[in-house]
Amino acid sequence: MGKVLVTGGAGYIGSHTSHLLLDQGHEVVILDDLSTGNEWAIPREARFYKGSTGDVELLQKNIFRKWH
Repeated sequence: MGKVLVTGGAGYIGSHTSHLLLDQGHEVVILDDLSTGNEWAIPREARFYKGSTGDVELLQKNIFRKWH
């Protein structure tokens, strides 16, 4: 299956979506700054990065580069 980036994956909707995607066989990467989400809600099978979509360096160096 494919790789999916879930922003806000530590929140209610994002964490449930991540679980469903994992159940369907997708590789899930979660990006969340935990301002309103909870780290305990993140599925263990997902790769997690604490940060924001506005952090271009984090996105380029740690998330997108590792997808190749």
